[in-house]
Amino acid sequence: MLPHALLLLDDQTRSVGLATAIADYAANYTIDSDSAIQTARHCLIDALGRGLEALRDPLCAALIGPLVPGAVMPGGARLPGTSLELDPAQAAFCATLTLCRPASASAWLSSLNGCAADTFGAILTIADYQARKAVMEGTAPVKVRDVLAAIVKALEIQGLLTHGTTGKSSVGDTSMRAARVAAAAIVTARLGGTQARIVTAVSYACMEGTMLLDAVERPEIARTDLSRAESIGRAVRYACQAMAAGRSSYLTPGDLRALDLTVDTIEIEPAGSGKPFRTGIIDRLGHDRTAQEVAELTMSFQATVDRYFPARQAERIKALFAAPERLDDLPVNELLAALVTNGAR
Repeated sequence: MLPHALLLLDDQTRSVGLATAIADYAANYTIDSDSAIQTARHCLIDALGRGLEALRDPLCAALIGPLVPGAVMPGGARLPGTSLELDPAQAAFCATLTLCRPASASAWLSSLNGCAADTFGAILTIADYQARKAVMEGTAPVKVRDVLAAIVKALEIQGLLTHGTTGKSSVGDTSMRAARVAAAAIVTARLGGTQARIVTAVSYACMEGTMLLDAVERPEIARTDLSRAESIGRAVRYACQAMAAGRSSYLTPGDLRALDLTVDTIEIEPAGSGKPFRTGIIDRLGHDRTAQEVAELTMSFQATVDRYFPARQAERIKALFAAPERLDDLPVNELLAALVTNGAR
């Protein structure tokens, strides 16, 4: 439950209303649309294929790894296409850097203001970490369908937060803020956070300033790519900080009023926060996709897998993705295990 003071202000303060709406959707809404899950699966497949291709780029691959050289985390989150095990925040940074590069020509990933895969790195790596932890503790691990449902929710939050942007900043900046908020909310919910904890994580994400990584000194990778990856990595840290916070909400009602999430920070039109969070964004994303595009996506992914993995491993991976029902019911840790390589990365 949210602190009583926040509930009292819910009808009076747009920032509180938006934050609580996001938190309630992330924590409580059930995704029961098969078509939404199917489209999310197609988006994830496209992102994974592009992530494998990005790892073949030496300039991108050079940025993949632990923040401190050698500081791996056995039992941590794994990065598809590598043998790395990292803390979830750094894994989210690395996964975002790969899964979103390049996505400008993708019918599945470029339909939002920004990249639809912005939050995938955070969602996938925290799910793998949770699933591996569950196996060690003897409990049921997170399934791939849970990841797909989280993707649907993240895209919905991103889409509604970027609806009717005011133009105070570039569309790229606005979409990046929206992705960071969505990632913080969904990851906190996946970690078992209450509505109050999710509001806390959203508050952290909304107070975010500019990117910490100086991309001007890294001209070989686009500034937006680095900024996106760094932003999503911090979203995971905000979720973890919110879960560990001693208070039920980081910000007081007065702080939330001053912050005014809807206009000054996220920079969306006030009307955008009045739309209900459901599955509208993912539905629009999948509505115009044809059977031919699905077939082309499948062939492209299979070709990428063949290029990247040894023959026997490639066949196992393709078999997993060829059976959607089997894939959706697969524990996430088993999916990531299938995508692990035995090389240095």
